[in-house]
Amino acid sequence: MEQISTSRDVRNGTFPSQRRIVRNVFSNWFALCVTTIVGFFLSPFVVHQLGNLAYGVWVLVGSLTSYMNLLDLGMRGAVTRFVSKGATQQNHEEASEAVSTALWIRLWISLAIICAGLVISALASHIFKIPVELQRPARIVIVISAFTVALNLWCGVFGGVLAALHRFEITSSITIGQTLFRAVGIIFFLKTGHSIVALATLDMCLAMVANAATIAFSTYMYRQLRVIFKVPNPQTLRKIWNYSFYAFVISIAVQVAYYSDNLVVGTYLAPAAVTYYAIGGMIIAYARVIVSSMSATFTPLASSYEAGGRQQSLQNLAIQGTRVALLISLPIELALFFRGHTFIRLWMGEQYAVASGTVLQILLLSVAFSSANSTVCGIMYGMEKHKRLAIWGSIEAGANLLVSLILVRKMGIYGVAWGSAIPSVIIESFLWPRYTSKLIGLPVRTFLSQTWLRSSVVVVPFGLACILAERFWPAPNLLMFFLQIALLVPLVPMVTAIVFRAESLDLIRKWQARRGSTVLDLVTSSSTAR
Repeated sequence: MEQISTSRDVRNGTFPSQRRIVRNVFSNWFALCVTTIVGFFLSPFVVHQLGNLAYGVWVLVGSLTSYMNLLDLGMRGAVTRFVSKGATQQNHEEASEAVSTALWIRLWISLAIICAGLVISALASHIFKIPVELQRPARIVIVISAFTVALNLWCGVFGGVLAALHRFEITSSITIGQTLFRAVGIIFFLKTGHSIVALATLDMCLAMVANAATIAFSTYMYRQLRVIFKVPNPQTLRKIWNYSFYAFVISIAVQVAYYSDNLVVGTYLAPAAVTYYAIGGMIIAYARVIVSSMSATFTPLASSYEAGGRQQSLQNLAIQGTRVALLISLPIELALFFRGHTFIRLWMGEQYAVASGTVLQILLLSVAFSSANSTVCGIMYGMEKHKRLAIWGSIEAGANLLVSLILVRKMGIYGVAWGSAIPSVIIESFLWPRYTSKLIGLPVRTFLSQTWLRSSVVVVPFGLACILAERFWPAPNLLMFFLQIALLVPLVPMVTAIVFRAESLDLIRKWQARRGSTVLDLVTSSSTAR
């Protein structure tokens, strides 16, 4: 049985089925694949159409306005947490109170964002080294982007409702549609000679349509939801704030740690240097999203398990989720680490290969460890155990900014990359495993051997194959590059079946029970014969 039925009713005391969980994960991944593929082919077009200078300003403005997302104050996570809990326990009044309170608060936040956009627009040319001819377009883009952020924040409450109901296929479909229409619009506007102002306007219009669809689907799927615009109940406000405060701190830390790099480069170097850094950072962002798209589905799931007292399910979710995250992310990270320079040369052009490729390699060091902890991160949010994550994130963000500011003067964009990588590696590798083991009730050594160690062993042959391919089989074009990767990827599932033999046989048994297949008999008889 699934938690949400097709008739829009929330069923009492039920949890999402395994099929629903898998569907959620693959819905997010499919949306991610579409977004990544579109971004992959679109990015070189945008860079070359705008040029290094205009593109650098576009990225700089985007990084600047992205800080406005911090005014979310962690509300969306709180909505997902309390709607998921309320729906599971059939406490629809509590869920409605949470949504109504979040909407009331975000209304005022959205108005503040629009005002902040006007102020930032007036000061931008004095803060950054923006050429005179691009100052007016940059100011306009900041105002439009501020309105878009305000709209997304207010309507994002309903996206949290859909996430709480485990309806990720809906949010993924909206994301895919928005991505495809955006790609078509960007190509049209840049081909017809329009500037970054047209791109910002396009983003705003598509955000209006996507948010309208989100609101319609969330109210359709959860008809017990009653939204009332009124001054929040102090008790509900306190409950939401106790959750969202630490999520807010985490958002600030993530923003500083992951998205301040472009601002540091733009402030101490030049807009053109932002382009070289942003290309490597763009690939890193895709790598992070691949894993976070899966862990996002675990937050409402962890809330449901905790509300139902299913501790064993939480433990299995942490172990299996960490394995899957590593088995998916590590091959991508190894391929980019050993072949990143070639990939960027074939993708963006020879001039970007060395600088952007080196930035990519440095940043990948931290991504490998953060991928391993992404599953537990989602579970921590779902269980309201994210206070420690806020503390660690704040330490990492402060160290990141400090080291980046020191090294940018000595090493340029490479110094900024090292400033991001060093604090992240230290915290992710030393602090996270111990706390994770305590959270799920397993010894550190057991948890690491069952997840990090075994998953790392799986990808070793693939990594060696990437090194050999780069050395003895250089790719002349992108088509051949992807063909080479496609030929090497089967090494991962082959070695996975060996390293995780018991788990693989268990999956076959479950598949046999559902399908009535004789595959397990064949495997067992073959094993017995040997």
